Amino acid sequence: MSERIPFADQMQPLVSDRRGASRVATVSTIALLAIAALAGSYRWWNGNAEQKDYSDAILHTVSRSDFVHQITERGEILSSSDTEIRSQVESKNSPGVAILRVIEEGTKVEKGDFLVQLDSSALEAELATQQIEVNTSLAVVVEALNVYESSKIELKEYVEGTYVQERQTIQSEIFVAEENLNRAKEYYVYSKKMASKGYVNELQLEADKFAVEKSIKELEVAETKLRVLDDFTRAKSVNLFESKVVIAEAKWKAETSRLEIERQQLHELEDQIANCTIVAPRAGVVKYAHETDRRGENNFIVEEGTMVRERQTILKMPDPSSMQVEITINESLVQYVHPGMSATVHPVGLEGVELSGTVDKVSQYAEPSGWRKANVKEYKAAVTLDQTNPQLRAGMTASVTVLCARVPEAIQVPVQSVYAHGQQYYCFVFQHNGWVAKPVECGPTNDSFFVVESGLEESERVALDPRHYLDQVNLPELPPEQQQQTVPQPSGETQKVAAKKDSVKLAKQPAAGQSKSGG
Repeated sequence: MSERIPFADQMQPLVSDRRGASRVATVSTIALLAIAALAGSYRWWNGNAEQKDYSDAILHTVSRSDFVHQITERGEILSSSDTEIRSQVESKNSPGVAILRVIEEGTKVEKGDFLVQLDSSALEAELATQQIEVNTSLAVVVEALNVYESSKIELKEYVEGTYVQERQTIQSEIFVAEENLNRAKEYYVYSKKMASKGYVNELQLEADKFAVEKSIKELEVAETKLRVLDDFTRAKSVNLFESKVVIAEAKWKAETSRLEIERQQLHELEDQIANCTIVAPRAGVVKYAHETDRRGENNFIVEEGTMVRERQTILKMPDPSSMQVEITINESLVQYVHPGMSATVHPVGLEGVELSGTVDKVSQYAEPSGWRKANVKEYKAAVTLDQTNPQLRAGMTASVTVLCARVPEAIQVPVQSVYAHGQQYYCFVFQHNGWVAKPVECGPTNDSFFVVESGLEESERVALDPRHYLDQVNLPELPPEQQQQTVPQPSGETQKVAAKKDSVKLAKQPAAGQSKSGG
């Protein structure tokens, strides 16, 4: 409460009502009045300016009352567990796929019911081409497999057939050569005996000797052929056939992998075509997921013909059993709001409906803003409703009042009566026609009042314009850089502690000292 000081104390003379008072008493009274008049004139001439200041002073009488700091903002009612229906169709260097059919917004659906049909014509044409690629790749795989199997047979054929056959042939040649050598040697020995008796001439003996040497050479050639076959020809041929097997196997596996890739792409196309038909994953109510840009203009409208990007949300199915309100808080007020604070929600359009809620989370980062609000920073906060109401619908606007602090029976003063001098707060208290600067300890604050935790008593009167009386109070001297400081807002943590002291819900009629902002 505020009051004004009277201009001057009125003097009321004591006059005796009894008749027959002595003349001495009358004279004394007149003398006292004259002295008082002289003293008043002296005070008027010497302190007229000061007296005028007192008469114009606006005071506030300190009292106790419930302090409440609450912030009111408007937000949108949303489901805290929305089921988002997104497009699973890949864009593939295209702006997206078009919506052919979409269920009407607000329709109640059951699990498996039709929701959206996307255009799949381009995917179906690509599917036909991909099927041809798969068939061609399959033919190549079969051919490569045949080559691989044939190369394995060729290797086995040489090791177990051709090589053995050639070796046996050479061994046969060696056997014949050995036999021919033995016969030639025997005949040569016989010829030498006959030559000693004169039955065989010298020429015949030389011919028999040449036959022996020829048989030896033939045997050596056959043995060399066998050694070359075992040591060189077989190893070379085996390596050649084995390399053909490895190459054929690699080609077969490569073509097989290519076939798997082609088949995978075919299956993906089939899945993409299947994804063009979207059905409800659960029972619920359908809500279109329109998008707006920073300027509030429609950026995406769910309707037939609209292009949908990959992973873009088309529909939402809110859960009515779990609702919350999403609000934006100005940067000057976000320091007072913390998770766990109680809130009251009034849905717009539902007169008389009041719901209780709790602040669930406050974003640590400001929301993106357009050029129109380049200097305005706002933070998102979510308020979870403690109970549901069948009349609530996702997308409704609601007024949310967050209880930031509540201190019952607190001594509080208007914010303009608190003067900051350095790091200390002061209130200028009027006492006996003079001013006294009392240091005070301030607690929570709102737009109108400070809670004074210590330094003031009830019924004391404080100046609402303390700067006007700086020359009439004694304040400690400060360095030049600290001679004047603005009154800082108390930290959000102080507000949070104060809110925890009293968990009583807000009354419908707010107590003295509440502040509102936003909606």
